[in-house]
Amino acid sequence: MNQMSDMIAVRISSLRKLRGERKVLDNITLEVGRGEVFALLGPSGGGKTTLLRCLNGLEAIDGGEVRVAGETLTPGARDFRMLRRVRARVGFVFQGYHLFPHLDAVDNVALAPVVAHGVARDKAVDEARALLTRVGLAHRLAARPAQLSGGEQQRVAIARALATKPDVLLLDEPTAALDPERRVEVRALVRQLAADGQTIVIVTHEVEFARETADRAAVLDRGCLVETGNARELLTNPTAQRVKDFLRAMGGA
Repeated sequence: MNQMSDMIAVRISSLRKLRGERKVLDNITLEVGRGEVFALLGPSGGGKTTLLRCLNGLEAIDGGEVRVAGETLTPGARDFRMLRRVRARVGFVFQGYHLFPHLDAVDNVALAPVVAHGVARDKAVDEARALLTRVGLAHRLAARPAQLSGGEQQRVAIARALATKPDVLLLDEPTAALDPERRVEVRALVRQLAADGQTIVIVTHEVEFARETADRAAVLDRGCLVETGNARELLTNPTAQRVKDFLRAMGGA
């Protein structure tokens, strides 16, 4: 039983999230294996980003539970020490990057280990340089966000999330605001991280990106889990009509 638990990085059971009387997420149950890349797709407003935010406690849940990073999130549970532990072990890369404009790339990446984890600054800076090199930005260490392209900012944000050595990395639309060339760079980085064994959950509208990069995928619509399965099979030959309609609208099937 313990061995099976060790193989699961995220376990979501009967998850519900409300906004007033509206069900944003309705009875979501799924698992993400350790070292797996899992993609969440579906029409806008379907609950994908809300689900992502529930995985590290940025959104409180109203029913069910989420088990992640050795912790269990339940309705009404606002133990801030526990939430801090979760957020330290579940990295989140927001769609808007949220880099500090007055800090260069190295300091953006090094800040969390120093402030939140008490890592010595010299060590954090060395690790930040190594991470930025890993994501292909060895030549941009001293650049501030305004001096970086969108793709470069995205890679700094991913390096920053990796700086705390997360069990799970959450990516919200990592290629949405990028031109085609920068999208290719970020896709390559995600594939590299996956090859290194990083557990990743991605919200994306890019069907081909999910098809090429993810091991498994799920499609959400109006807060409900419509279909889940092997990413390539699901996004090529879905069985649910709503998934077929979504893929046709996105030009993916």
